[in-house]
Amino acid sequence: LTSGALGLVLGTVCLGPIARKIDKKYYAAGLSLVTGLCFLSFFFIARGQFGLMVVVNVLAQFCAGPTSALTWALYADVADYGELKYGRRSTGLIYSASLFSIKTGILIGGFLVPLFLAQFGYVKGADTQTAHALLGIAIAFSIGPALFALLKAAALLIYPLNQKRVDAIEQELAARRAAASPAKPG
Repeated sequence: LTSGALGLVLGTVCLGPIARKIDKKYYAAGLSLVTGLCFLSFFFIARGQFGLMVVVNVLAQFCAGPTSALTWALYADVADYGELKYGRRSTGLIYSASLFSIKTGILIGGFLVPLFLAQFGYVKGADTQTAHALLGIAIAFSIGPALFALLKAAALLIYPLNQKRVDAIEQELAARRAAASPAKPG
């Protein structure tokens, strides 16, 4: 957990310099892809390879940290797009809906994971688990998160607002605002 938290912080610190050079849509998609592949690899790493697990975890968290920050920046782009298309800015609604989605996902995940593990014979509080229960744990904490990260990467690739489009939207909004504001006496 500590190494993962350090990776997360380091990845977030590196966000700024890289994000200025790469389109945030593709940056977030690439980071999600690497995160998903790291999570997936946990399923295949042998139990005795603790050092390798730590390295893969640090890499996964290094990529996951900036992805969250980039996603929030993408929400601001959605607000700009909405203002351009509908003439109203709905930033609060967009951020509220995203927070609701996150909290709903946490709720559903917290409910489904124990049900999933029960299907593999996991016994809460048991000193030892069966091989089948251990398989369920491995799937729940490697393949499951990997699939969500890979789905996020795919969704970001089909997301229609790249940086070029966002820049054009910002320019058009600035022109609209300038035209709508009354001229100041000089």
